[in-house]
Amino acid sequence: MKNIFLKTTSYFFLAITLFSCTDYVSETNVDPDLITESDAKNLFQGVLLANQFFQTSSNTRDVMIWLNQANGENRQYVSLNDWNLSTASSFDDSWNQAYVNCITNAKITAAKATKELNPRLVGAAQVIEAHCMGTITSLWGDAPYSELDITGKNLTPKYDSQTAIYASLQALLDKAIVNLSATTGKGIPADKDLYYSGSAAKWLKLAYSLKARYYLHVKDYTKAKQNALLGINNANDDFKAQFGSGYLQSFNPFYSFLIYDRDDYMSGDSYAARLLDPSTSIYRGNAKTDESARFEFTYHTGLYYFSNYELNFQCDFDWGEGLNGKFGGDSAMPMVTYGEMLLIIAEADARTSFSNGLTSYNAYRALLNTGYSIGVDNSGYGVGTFAYSAYDAADFAAGGMENNSGTALSQQNALIREIFEEKYIYLMGSYESFTDYRRSNNAAQIQLKTGKAGTPQRFLYPQVEINANPNTPSPVPSIVTKTTVHN
Repeated sequence: MKNIFLKTTSYFFLAITLFSCTDYVSETNVDPDLITESDAKNLFQGVLLANQFFQTSSNTRDVMIWLNQANGENRQYVSLNDWNLSTASSFDDSWNQAYVNCITNAKITAAKATKELNPRLVGAAQVIEAHCMGTITSLWGDAPYSELDITGKNLTPKYDSQTAIYASLQALLDKAIVNLSATTGKGIPADKDLYYSGSAAKWLKLAYSLKARYYLHVKDYTKAKQNALLGINNANDDFKAQFGSGYLQSFNPFYSFLIYDRDDYMSGDSYAARLLDPSTSIYRGNAKTDESARFEFTYHTGLYYFSNYELNFQCDFDWGEGLNGKFGGDSAMPMVTYGEMLLIIAEADARTSFSNGLTSYNAYRALLNTGYSIGVDNSGYGVGTFAYSAYDAADFAAGGMENNSGTALSQQNALIREIFEEKYIYLMGSYESFTDYRRSNNAAQIQLKTGKAGTPQRFLYPQVEINANPNTPSPVPSIVTKTTVHN
C-alpha cells in the first residue's frame, strides 16, 4: 500500500485547494502543509470533503454505465459499456482518495479530538471513516483496514476479509454512537460541518443509518431494520453531497463532466431511462404510479448531442423549464437518506411477511408521493406530474399490475422485486445501486447490456496497490468475480 502518512499532506492540500473558492469553505488560510499541527476542528472539513469526493468520484459513472442507467458514447467511454474492458489503473484515484484523503485524515481528526476532550467531534470523524471504509469493502471486497498505519511504519498492510471489515465497522459505529451521545467538550464545529451545522443528534442518526446499511449488506435483516428505525427519519436530515456553482471548484462532478469536460462521452440512453419514460413499452408506471416528473428530473430526450436520452443536467441553458435536473451544477447528490431507511425497513419486512412488507413499502411510497427525491428541493420537478398511490395485495398477485410479466412470481417475491427496482431508480448515481444489484443477484431483473461476458461484481484492485503491496490478493480477482458477502 502507498505510504499513507507521507501522502496525507499533499492530498489534503489538494482537497482544500479544490474547494477554496466555494462559499462554504472558510479559514482556508490555515497552512495545509502543517496538517499535523492543526487542531481537529480545522481538519474536520477536509475530511468531509474527501469523503464527498470519494462517494461521487468518476467511478460512479462507470457503475451507471454497467447497470444500464447510462451509456458510453465516445472514446474510452465506449469501452465502459463492457465492464470486462475496465482497467486496474482506472480505480487508482478513488482508492487514494478514500485511503489517503479520507480515512487517514479521519483517524488523525479523531485522535486530535480525543486529546482535545471533544468526544462528539471524535464520533463524527468515526462516522465518516465508517462511511468511507464501508464503501471500500462493498466495492472491492477484502481490503486493508486493521493494519492501516497512519504513521507510515507499515507500508504493506494485510488484507482483512470483507466479513471482518463489516464487523469492525459495526464496532466503530457503536463507539461513534457513544461519543456522539456525550455532553462534554466543544462539540462538532458548526462552521466546519457542511451537512448538519454541528448537530450531534443528526450525526447520531447518520451513524444508525450506516449501521442499518451495513447490516443489510451482510443480510442481517433484523438488525438492519432495528437500526434503520433509529436512523434518518425525515427528508431534511438526508446526508447529501453539497456542491456550488464554480467550474473546477465546486460543480457537481456529473455536471462538470457532462457539460464542460467530456460533453459527448456519456448519454442517458439506457434501460433505466426507458423504465421511467411513459412512452415506452417497458415503462414501470401503472394506474397507481406516474413517473413523468421523475423521468423529466433524471433524463432529457434528444436536446443535445444524442437522439435518444441524455442525463438531465439542466442549469445554465434555456431548455424546457430551465430547472436544475438531478445532475445539475449545484444539485446535491444523496449519500445516505430517509428514503433509503424506509426501503431498508420495507425489504426487511418483505422477507419475513408479505403483509408487513407491503405496509412498509407503502409508507415509502407515501413519502415519494410528496415529491420526495423527484426534484433538487424534494418537492417535485417543474410541471411534471407524479403519483405513488398505495398498492394492495391484489397488485402483487399473479396477473396483478406488479406481477404480470413473464413467469408469475409469488406475491412476496413480486414485492421484493418491486422494492429493488425502486432502489435501482432511487439510488441512481450512487454506489449503493451497484451493491443492491450484486447482493440480491439482480432481484430487480435489470436488463444489462447484451453480449458481455459475466456480470459486474466488484471494482478491480487499483494498479498502484498491486504495484506497491505484495498482500494484494493474487491472482487478482476479475471484475466478474463475486465478493464474499455480495453473493
